[in-house]
Amino acid sequence: MDSTPMEKVKAYHSIKSFLNEEDRKKVVEMLQLKEIDVTKRIWGKDNEQEFILIIYLLGNCKSIYAFEEGISKLTDSETSDLFIELKNGKRIIVEIKSTVKQRCSISEKVLKAKQDFAKVMNADLYFAVKVGGYWELYDDKYIESKNRKIDVAKDHFNSKFNSIFGDRTFILPGGLEIQTIYSKSSSKNLGIYHRDYGDLVKYTIKYNDSKIFSVNSKEHQLYGLIFLYENLQDIASNMQQDVIKMDSNRTMIKEIITSEISTNLSAFMLSPIKHMISEMGSEYEVGQYLTQLIDDKEKILEKEKILFDENNILYGLLLLAEKNYMIKELVGRDIYLYKDMVIRIT
Repeated sequence: MDSTPMEKVKAYHSIKSFLNEEDRKKVVEMLQLKEIDVTKRIWGKDNEQEFILIIYLLGNCKSIYAFEEGISKLTDSETSDLFIELKNGKRIIVEIKSTVKQRCSISEKVLKAKQDFAKVMNADLYFAVKVGGYWELYDDKYIESKNRKIDVAKDHFNSKFNSIFGDRTFILPGGLEIQTIYSKSSSKNLGIYHRDYGDLVKYTIKYNDSKIFSVNSKEHQLYGLIFLYENLQDIASNMQQDVIKMDSNRTMIKEIITSEISTNLSAFMLSPIKHMISEMGSEYEVGQYLTQLIDDKEKILEKEKILFDENNILYGLLLLAEKNYMIKELVGRDIYLYKDMVIRIT
């Protein structure tokens, strides 16, 4: 069976964020896209956009160049997904892959073609692989040494994603609880609306049933942490969520991190974007936000810089750590208490 030309897949991908469900079906039919095109191949393009947004927000890239691979085919030329100049002067070519499996393989032909292109660009070659929801990064020499097969369980500690792009990995203990109270009648709220329960009026974080802090006003000095902690809330809601009807107007939601789990600095940057798009009534699509960012970068970053500022996020984690929530940081193969890392750095 012939595969659909990638140009058709890319055309659909470039506009789908702006279409409702009915219009999407019409465009899919018009372009004669197959089921695999609108699921697996579009999913892969979505992941490419997520990768680009992550490395941009992390701030280690001086320049990011993307290639139009379709045009390269006119001369049977091979390109890759991205050419990146890092702020430390390093030049890298990145080929982006994604899979729902725990393993990813790269053909000998593809590896050789990407290596040849990297030589033309005088750059080192890396493969960015999204496996199990996490991004890994491996250079071509490591890929060759593993017989072109990556196993996330075995190869995770050899990923260079953090060292190249400046991401950081944290290990969160179980026992953290986020309580949110919503009201359908209160005139004072925290500026967050839930379509089923009304306006957010109180936000509380506890650890092992001991309160760390509560916010019930926009004027509270810790108000901004509500948005910085959205990644924690996402993690907790996937583990345990209890909805409690307090009365006819008020609802409490308890979300609990029940067991130890790892997360990244980049996840704290992405979660507020996910929530903003969701609150606008759209399914989370990073392409929507990336398009807006490209069109109006200065305005968006000025408005939302608190959400993406690494120091703000790290301060939020330190506040929890100083309240005996023993966050750890994974550095290479070593694990440190996060608050000890802050002391060492400062």
